[in-house]
Amino acid sequence: MKSFKKLLSFVLSIVMLSMLAVPAFALDTSGKDYIIKSPYETVNWDTWGAYKSNLHTHSTYSDGEMLLSEVVESYYALNYDILAITDHGVNGTTWNTQPTMVPVVGYYKYINKIDTLTDERYNEIITGSDRGGKGMLNVTQGIEMNCLVLNKNHVNGFFADYGYAIPGKENDYESAIKGNSLAGGLSFINHIGDWTKDGGDNSGNTNVQTIQYFSDLFIKYPSCVGMEIINRMDSTTKYDRVLWDNILQVTVPQGRNVFGFANDDAHAPGDIGNSFELFMLPELSQEALRTAMETGTFFSTGRKVRAELGDEFHADINSPYPSVTNIDVNELTNVITVSGENYNTIQWVSNGNVIATGNTIDLNDYEDQITCYVRFQMSGDGGMTFSQPFCVDDGTLGDTDSNVYVPPVYSPEINFIVETILMFKNTKIFFLLEKLSKEIMK
Repeated sequence: MKSFKKLLSFVLSIVMLSMLAVPAFALDTSGKDYIIKSPYETVNWDTWGAYKSNLHTHSTYSDGEMLLSEVVESYYALNYDILAITDHGVNGTTWNTQPTMVPVVGYYKYINKIDTLTDERYNEIITGSDRGGKGMLNVTQGIEMNCLVLNKNHVNGFFADYGYAIPGKENDYESAIKGNSLAGGLSFINHIGDWTKDGGDNSGNTNVQTIQYFSDLFIKYPSCVGMEIINRMDSTTKYDRVLWDNILQVTVPQGRNVFGFANDDAHAPGDIGNSFELFMLPELSQEALRTAMETGTFFSTGRKVRAELGDEFHADINSPYPSVTNIDVNELTNVITVSGENYNTIQWVSNGNVIATGNTIDLNDYEDQITCYVRFQMSGDGGMTFSQPFCVDDGTLGDTDSNVYVPPVYSPEINFIVETILMFKNTKIFFLLEKLSKEIMK
């Protein structure tokens, strides 16, 4: 009997010791168990590079004030790694080749100067021979589609020969997205705040029809990889992050992430260097860039981010900006940890609300505030950097009903009148008349 008691005591001791050796998280069954889909799961933080990029800018081949050579040289001087010139209705080409201009849009052909880089200078820039071997990638086939619409329902297209001289129709995003997709390209929607007219208030970005309209587009066309969440000086896009969060609430439960882009949309020298993406790439190539746009391995940064940092804040374009150096996702503990530099604060956002601060978030601590995604935003003296959303599933996500909003369709007669008026859009005559009317109204 004594031997049996000793054996039982020994066995119980081993069991107790084993339980003490088990990490606390394995014993805690009170919290939800999340599946975390990180857009950065493929990134090798030790070997991949971070490439500063602008994917939306203009030259005198459409309505920009700067020659193509001046645009390229300006971004090169600011140490950019990737540049796409996306003139209205004009398919981009190599910077030493003149693109095919569009009547009306390309009015500068008759009024202003146009140019290209010389072959010699082009080779210097793409190889970085005068910049320590740090070349700048020439993204060809970039274009801003719907080139003559007044309501600025603009879409940027890439990697496809589509959109040349197609004027577009008012309030119609889908035709451009569909055409680009069928041609094998990728696209993102530009400065939606210009269309919703919500730069000054936030009503349109919480409008159910608006949210559903864009959500349906993203769900229907995977090739439309996202939307600009910051454009230029963030005047018209001040509240577009609110719309982004609301769209994610609809799309993520249906398996569709939507990525946020930030671009200068530069038309003049003062526009350059204010908003940009940082792409995490294994190499500097158009193929790697396309993959990153599809998978979301990039961050978006604004020097002026009005809603979050205040209208008065504006970082100098040469100051160090917040950047990410590592992301660790631990699904066993439901914890995401971020490392970075040049930042003061990290905020975690879900359902449009800041729910936590700091380098680390434990999803189980915020179960009542997390819906289907979390994202973070890093602020510092150099501006604010936004991550792409991490899709999180606690086992309850599923398809939601989709009430498709159909934008109004004009009659053929009204379309003819509108399209006739649009012939003056993006011309100096248009801008001069607009300026004159403002002076008369004073």
